[in-house]
Amino acid sequence: MYIKTTFVGIVALFATTVVYLVGTIVVLIHNYQPPPGGMVRITLPELLNRPKYWLIVLAAFAIGYWVFSQTSR
Repeated sequence: MYIKTTFVGIVALFATTVVYLVGTIVVLIHNYQPPPGGMVRITLPELLNRPKYWLIVLAAFAIGYWVFSQTSR
């Protein structure tokens, strides 16, 4: 049971990471449009080293773990 619950937490972690990355990129490109002929530089380590990202991902893992452990009883 612990393996399944941990797996669900890890899946929630990855799903949250994908949603976070896509959402952040969309918001950054929408809010900070480059001048004509310019470009926006977004690096993956820059996005993943923010404290807000880690709080969101750890909360998603904990919620996924807890919900699955409660419903699988």
